[in-house]
Amino acid sequence: MMSVNDNNTASSLKELSESDYEIVDGEPNIKGWDVKDENGKQIGDVDDLIFNPDTNKVLYLIVDLDDNEFDLDDDKKVLVPIGLAELHENDDDVILPGITAAQLSALPNYEKGNITSQTESTIRSVFAGGAVAAVATDQTDFYQHENFNDHKFYGKRQQNVNSTTAIPIIEEKMEVGKRQVETGGVRLKSRVVQENVQENINLRSEHVRVEETPVNRPATSADLASFKEGTIEMKEYAEVPVVSKEAFVTGEVSLEKEVKENTETVQGTIRKTEVDTENFTDETSNFRDEKKLPGEEGENFYK
Repeated sequence: MMSVNDNNTASSLKELSESDYEIVDGEPNIKGWDVKDENGKQIGDVDDLIFNPDTNKVLYLIVDLDDNEFDLDDDKKVLVPIGLAELHENDDDVILPGITAAQLSALPNYEKGNITSQTESTIRSVFAGGAVAAVATDQTDFYQHENFNDHKFYGKRQQNVNSTTAIPIIEEKMEVGKRQVETGGVRLKSRVVQENVQENINLRSEHVRVEETPVNRPATSADLASFKEGTIEMKEYAEVPVVSKEAFVTGEVSLEKEVKENTETVQGTIRKTEVDTENFTDETSNFRDEKKLPGEEGENFYK
């Protein structure tokens, strides 16, 4: 552990964004979250986290006071010990319960990469409400203070997560329906064709023939009556074929549907969730990626 002396900078403390570490998978990365008091008034936002890579423990939040509702210097950034903050149980907000505008104003301005033991002691005294705290010669003792208790920081969110952790039971159901599809059909097309036909018919024709017959008898009165100039005629007639057409319906071709019903068995596969309960002991080993940021040795940050 590095000692914390008056003239010694806490050079081992690093900003999370300037390191190779990152938040453990599944835990919230609070960078950029709004920082508020317990009444919901805006204090600022989380600019970054300060942690000690020797102990793998987050110690401070860097709070940017930009756009605050307390008439504080908007250009100021301050360090707030993680144990004085809490995660909102539902919203993505960091709450500073019990911290006043006067305390925030009294905090020293954070300068990147310049955290001295005097700076940390001043921060301690601001929140302790008394004179500047004595500088600890043992860093372990200094950071054992309740101000650095990260369990308090995550407490409400952890309770909320535990109370709502559940495995959804999902079951598929198969519904069988039917739809109409075209499987074929019959089409009727009509066309007109010509056919040569013939039929015999008897025709009668008339012809006038002139015949002269020799007669030798005395003329009668009838003969004498016709004994004058005149003209007689006889017309000839003949039958000619006359063709007429008349349409007759000799048959019909129609389309009819015959509906048949049959029963088919439809098979399928459905899935559902089954949950098995398995008890395990507290002896289960904890593992972490070397690039992950845990809270305490052997434990994950924000546990």
